[in-house]
Amino acid sequence: YVGREPSCQSFNELTLNKDGKPHNPLINSGAIMTSSLIKYNSSLAERFEYITNIWTRLSGGIYKIGFNNSVYLSEKETADRNYALAYFMKETNDQKKIGFPKDTNIKNTLELYFQCCSIEVNAEILSIVASTLANGGINPFTGERIWSSSTVKNVLSMMLMCGMYDYSGECAFKIGIPCKSGVAGAIMIVIPNVMGIVTWSPKLDEIGNSARGIEFCKLFGEKFNFHIFDNFTDDTKVNPLQNKYS
Repeated sequence: YVGREPSCQSFNELTLNKDGKPHNPLINSGAIMTSSLIKYNSSLAERFEYITNIWTRLSGGIYKIGFNNSVYLSEKETADRNYALAYFMKETNDQKKIGFPKDTNIKNTLELYFQCCSIEVNAEILSIVASTLANGGINPFTGERIWSSSTVKNVLSMMLMCGMYDYSGECAFKIGIPCKSGVAGAIMIVIPNVMGIVTWSPKLDEIGNSARGIEFCKLFGEKFNFHIFDNFTDDTKVNPLQNKYS
């Protein structure tokens, strides 16, 4: 249904991979396709309730998950590109006999996608999500397993390769930590088996990432020995996991 490669294009670009699939789940086309797959035999209300229940479990019940109705209405009113993407995929999929599940209702799929875009959380909730991913899918506050370890491995792989829009390659090269940005200004940083971090600063750069969040990631990567390919013998960086007396 969805590819696993960076698109090398804008996140809402009208483009698919050579197989006629969205390049990855972390751009608009991939998110729309993924939305079509979630509980697709259920009603729209049941599908959205299922998703919000996951977010509630992720927050550990510490915070209330919100829904921003003005964002939802804005998403619907400015949805021409997303409708174009959905019908572009449907036409390509019909030709190749792949893609959306059989009898997918495009309008309902986009409705679910707009609703998901309008779920409202704060930085602390997102940091718990990040720490759950760092903890192999187990919420560290409640001890509840939310995702399987194999799902977490797949999610973090996609975040490392595709999570920062057109900055993903540079981010993997310079910072080497799975990250996911959003146009609301948040960046979620996951250091596997260590911790999750979230920054929030709404001023975006030309790519659509938080400008100050990117600077934080750069400085964090320069200071600490957490790049996926960093060597623990590198004494130019701080390794917080190492006993300084050893």
